[in-house]
Amino acid sequence: MNHRRRTMSEFLTFDGVSKGELPMSADAPGRGPMTPDAPDYAALYRNDLQGDFYGADYYRPPASGIDSAIIYDDGEDKRVTAAFLALVFGPRRALEAGCALGLLVKALRGLGVEAEGFDFSRWCVDHAHPAAKSWVRWGDVLDLAPPERSYDLVLALDILEHVPPGSVPHMLANLAGALEPGGVLFTVVPAYGPNAFGPELYPLQYEEWRRDAAVGIPFRNIPLDDRGRPHLGHLTHATIPWWEAAFRKAGLRRIGDVENVLHECFDAAFEYPRRSFFVFVKAGSFGAGRAARRLAKRIAALPGLPHGFYEWERWGDVWARWTRSEARDVIAVRGRSSLALRAVCHHPDIAASPVTVRFAVDGGGETAVEFRDAGWHEVALSLPRREFAVLDIRVSRTWCPEPDVPASFRRELGVGIAYA
Repeated sequence: MNHRRRTMSEFLTFDGVSKGELPMSADAPGRGPMTPDAPDYAALYRNDLQGDFYGADYYRPPASGIDSAIIYDDGEDKRVTAAFLALVFGPRRALEAGCALGLLVKALRGLGVEAEGFDFSRWCVDHAHPAAKSWVRWGDVLDLAPPERSYDLVLALDILEHVPPGSVPHMLANLAGALEPGGVLFTVVPAYGPNAFGPELYPLQYEEWRRDAAVGIPFRNIPLDDRGRPHLGHLTHATIPWWEAAFRKAGLRRIGDVENVLHECFDAAFEYPRRSFFVFVKAGSFGAGRAARRLAKRIAALPGLPHGFYEWERWGDVWARWTRSEARDVIAVRGRSSLALRAVCHHPDIAASPVTVRFAVDGGGETAVEFRDAGWHEVALSLPRREFAVLDIRVSRTWCPEPDVPASFRRELGVGIAYA
């Protein structure tokens, strides 16, 4: 169980943004440096953006709006994104391309998904989270061999824009090759201009970009950082139609109606950069329509996303996480009539002052469990006959294992939960 005092670097935030990468052009108050027309994208990639670019100097608080650095932490973004992916798509096997330190892989594993990832940065692989390290490997999206077992969900979050435009078709073909027929590719990419199925997050704010968008090519003037390199490692800046056409050539069809529903239901839960998501399916027009109908039905049944939990942890062979004083989980029923879980409280004074935890499914009758020691308690709860159920958890009091850190960074732990 993790009661350690976390370092300040784990608490750092920057304008509420974690790993989500905001291009300089989207968030900077003024125009930063740009390349001249038609840069040699391949040379920039080869000379400036190889794996060591994405090392310790990249994963740190940015010093300015044009500094190539991002915050990447085990915070609410990872918990929300993992829950969203697991509940919306219901994957069995998931592959994350460009997984960095494996924090999303870890969270998906905690949710029962057979998730794994690869990254171009050897620094990331070497420094992968200990609980995810077994499922994180080095890999290059431009040199990706077909897997022995395909995946029903492939993730490409904030990575597609990091390769030269001329390499995008090969990259997308590799990602499509990892998918099983009918599988979903979920991507987050800063694609520019109007979005027919969601908000316009990245406007065409420069004349040069509007010029290139009008003729359907990637932008020939791209933002640079304070050292003259492509800002954040982004090489491909292009419109949504350009990206959609590239996906279609790789055999991946956009299911925009699903995106539209997801934006309506979940944008409020996402950080700004994460809302620039797109959903593609490996199918023809008929198969894409069938996948869209299936997903729309599943989304309509979802009662929301979980909240009130801290990050997933590996306790020996068990995946578990702490709650706050109140938490709500969303359970995929999968035909079960009951839910078995294990619960534990580690309040230092628990023997003298017991802790009561109350569990309720779908607002029904409560099951109260009293904790008088730090041992595990088995809890069984009845599940309804429908696709999803809501589990509410209320803890009579919490405790803080990190009282010496600033108040806004302290964790107030309730009960530790592990599902059988």
